[in-house]
Amino acid sequence: MLQLIALFLESMVFGAFTVLYAIAIWILLYRERLRGKSRLNRMLFGTTTVMWILSVAHLGIDVARAIQGFVIWGGTPGGTEAFYAKISDPTEVAKNVVYITMTLVADSFVTYRLYVVWSRVWWILIVPSVMLIATAVAGYGACVEIGLATDGTAVFADALQPWIRAFFSLSLTTNLLATLLIAARIMWSNRRVKKFRTTGAAAGSNWEVVETLIQSAAIYSAALASLLGTYLAGSNAQYICVDILQPLIGVVFTLIIIRVGLGYTMNESVSGGGAGANLTDRSQLQTIGGHAYPLQPVAINVSVSRTNDRASFDAYDRKDGRVVDDVESGNAPSE
Repeated sequence: MLQLIALFLESMVFGAFTVLYAIAIWILLYRERLRGKSRLNRMLFGTTTVMWILSVAHLGIDVARAIQGFVIWGGTPGGTEAFYAKISDPTEVAKNVVYITMTLVADSFVTYRLYVVWSRVWWILIVPSVMLIATAVAGYGACVEIGLATDGTAVFADALQPWIRAFFSLSLTTNLLATLLIAARIMWSNRRVKKFRTTGAAAGSNWEVVETLIQSAAIYSAALASLLGTYLAGSNAQYICVDILQPLIGVVFTLIIIRVGLGYTMNESVSGGGAGANLTDRSQLQTIGGHAYPLQPVAINVSVSRTNDRASFDAYDRKDGRVVDDVESGNAPSE
């Protein structure tokens, strides 16, 4: 019965992910049409599509397992429980591999986003990359252990716990670290350009990005912490958490695209005309990092110093006791 609840909730979250995926694709294509193709848009499009395909695969495996467990095995007493208790079943292993891959795709893009925000400096990737590799080793190592498990082995077995605990902990730490570093970098950049803005100009665009990242990270971190807590407590509710988390990763990812994308389009409309055109002239907008900032007018003082060297002419005038016409004016007496 617990598996049916997990399948129902996963289907609902997947439906939300599908709607958000369609909106995110529209935003990416709309921005490409307005501003031309960009590498980032293509990467966002590819990453979002891969996440959606992985979610479809995960949901398809869960549906197939439900049919097999409740229809095929359900005809015998205790057959459904026996089917779901066999964690080494190929469908269970494939389901876990899809989930691990989904997590690594999301963590990899978060790491890449950190690299871009920090002006592509290589040293910022050292710690997140090491943690990402460790997450992959722990995740796929757990899949191998699950595939080699004997009948009757539960997911809470001692041989599996170190791998699963390490995977959840590393993934959670990687996301929190990357999100905090991204938010810190954006806020630092915002402080640098603050003195160049016009008086009263809002710093909304950057802060909205930071707010979106923090909120999205909070959603994913809360879900992952719930999954880790239920697993450590030995509760079967972890099956529900892990099934919901698969499409929830895509929901969080697309929410960032939609929030930033819609805010970006609205900023373009405001800065280009309409009601917001009265706030600042478009010529006073300076684009920094893809966002338009109204800058203060700069006063330029120019000092001009002119020196006329007439010492020799004045001495000649005093020597002859008469005034000589200005040679430069063309009135000098001819010989």
